[in-house]
Amino acid sequence: MGLIRKLVIAVALVAASALAQSARGEGDASVMSWRVGGAPTRAAPAPRAPQTYRARRRYDAPREKSDDASLGLHLPDFAIAPAAQPESAKLRIAVIGDSLAEALGTGMEADPANQNDFVIVKKTVSASGLVRSDFHDWAAQMTAMAREQANLGAFVVMLGLNDRQALRIGAEALEPLSEPWKDAYRKRIDAVIIAGQTAKVPLVWVGLPVVRAPKLSTDLAAINTLIRERVTAAGETFVETYENFSDESGAFTATGPDIIGDNVRLRGPDGIHFTPAGQRKLAFFIDKPLRKRVGDRITRPEAPALAALPTDSRESPRRTPGEITIPLPGPASVSLPKVRPEVGEIRPLGETNPAATLLIRSNQPPQDPATRNLFDRGLSPDARMGRADDFRWKDR
Repeated sequence: MGLIRKLVIAVALVAASALAQSARGEGDASVMSWRVGGAPTRAAPAPRAPQTYRARRRYDAPREKSDDASLGLHLPDFAIAPAAQPESAKLRIAVIGDSLAEALGTGMEADPANQNDFVIVKKTVSASGLVRSDFHDWAAQMTAMAREQANLGAFVVMLGLNDRQALRIGAEALEPLSEPWKDAYRKRIDAVIIAGQTAKVPLVWVGLPVVRAPKLSTDLAAINTLIRERVTAAGETFVETYENFSDESGAFTATGPDIIGDNVRLRGPDGIHFTPAGQRKLAFFIDKPLRKRVGDRITRPEAPALAALPTDSRESPRRTPGEITIPLPGPASVSLPKVRPEVGEIRPLGETNPAATLLIRSNQPPQDPATRNLFDRGLSPDARMGRADDFRWKDR
């Protein structure tokens, strides 16, 4: 009888569940309703704004301030007006190169620290390089920029992605990455370096990153070697990026840690270019070498001053840019805590005269027996009677 009863209860529960699902589906847009009135119409999705990279909020980020009035606290109001630096006073950084340089400039513009100190001037041509000087001559372009741009702080160069092709000298076409090709390519690199040094503008050359195609990555690594040799020999700065976007084995990876350590997608679908997070990370590796070259030329506004207001002032004072005004309640005098009295026994060791050699001692040994036993002989003082470290009872 017990087994039959359990079977009856189970069948009843299954039937009740089926009835509930059928009742729930009457109001839903199911396939049966499409047969009667057609498929339900859906609104067209709104166009999405272009996405920019923003690091997500970390668990240790400061939380939003709560309403102090709800806690019974009434803090004084204060106004902060930070001094804004005019655009004319900021240092101008020229980012030149191909499509990877365009991504680098975008990442540098997204850095708030760069926005305060620099004006990023992007002069990039996507299909350009050093091989086809007839298409775009970067050495001549840099010379013209140094003459036209005022307050130019540095050249940030990123070239070489499109240079894996034949280099023509007159009627002769040199095979890519052959020895004659490398000799001619070194001269193109030197022309760019000389253009920056002639204009007396620091040069920061950014190396090419690893890409998805293994053969292309190998060729780009060879081009990086040529650029690194010539840039470092000329006394300029070369920034490595090849290993910064690879995995532990040195191979290509599309994902990796961003500027705050979160694992995100850094490379685009083509396996060459960067996502907004990758652009920001690429600019991160350029920041320290760049500021090392131009740090003495960065002008910053003066630190904001702190001005206190009396409690009975009813008129709003005039605030100058860069001034922080905080009305302070109560008296202006501040009581300092008393100095804590010295506790414990103090043994003056006296003045010590340094010895001329290790064998001659110029200072006299301490006259106090306890100090002499402790520092000269290494003997600890006798324990006081009845103290925890008094073990003289064992000798009795």
